[in-house]
Amino acid sequence: MKMQAERLTVIEPLPLPLHEKLFDDGEQLALALARQVAADLRAALARHGEASIALSGGNTPKRFFQLLSQQTLDWARVTVLPIDERWVPAEHPRSNERLLREHLFQNNAAVARFLPLYRPVDTPEMALMPVLTKIANEGLPLDVAVLGMGEDGHTASLFPDLGHDNPALREIGLQPRGRAPVMSVRTAAMPEPRMTLTLSAIFTAPALYLHIEGESKRAVLDAARSDPRSTLPIRAALAGASNAPTLYWSP
Repeated sequence: MKMQAERLTVIEPLPLPLHEKLFDDGEQLALALARQVAADLRAALARHGEASIALSGGNTPKRFFQLLSQQTLDWARVTVLPIDERWVPAEHPRSNERLLREHLFQNNAAVARFLPLYRPVDTPEMALMPVLTKIANEGLPLDVAVLGMGEDGHTASLFPDLGHDNPALREIGLQPRGRAPVMSVRTAAMPEPRMTLTLSAIFTAPALYLHIEGESKRAVLDAARSDPRSTLPIRAALAGASNAPTLYWSP
């Protein structure tokens, strides 16, 4: 009697949830994101009289910052935090504080309050406790957070080699419900040490956005979303969020 071979069904894992808003170019994206973030800030101001937003650095968000600065709302009651900061003085070309001051703190947004991560001391570790206390007491919870992503899959200053020498650091940075809102970071991928918000701080924002541009970054994001074995920080950010983030992407 011939035995019938069993047919195995392979179930592919579903990609992590992500709302998507796709645009033809970066200009359209920047305007749409600026209008949406402004609406979120107005809603937060109406709910509790003040608002807090954390923003990522890099070249990608410059146009978004400029358009956001033109939006009409009560900016004097808005607190702005960098999601992460390189440990360089505020006047340094690689400073995210400088980036925000040059591209966001102008027009209507010139009166917004800024809550820096950098302090004029030699290392981020030396400033960690004062910064942590300041952020916890005056910056959180967030109302809006706008993340970016590098081509290596890092987000904020949470890099793939996070915790290489100290595994506890990875747990602190990527823990979605952790107690540490900020942490110091040293990575082989970048020349200077950094300070960053952790995912637990970022996830206090009910409005969470991911702003990326370009086909290569989109490929990294899609691979991380689809592969449950991925250890990239961007996957942790998508997997740990209580509400699926909204992607703003253009080629």
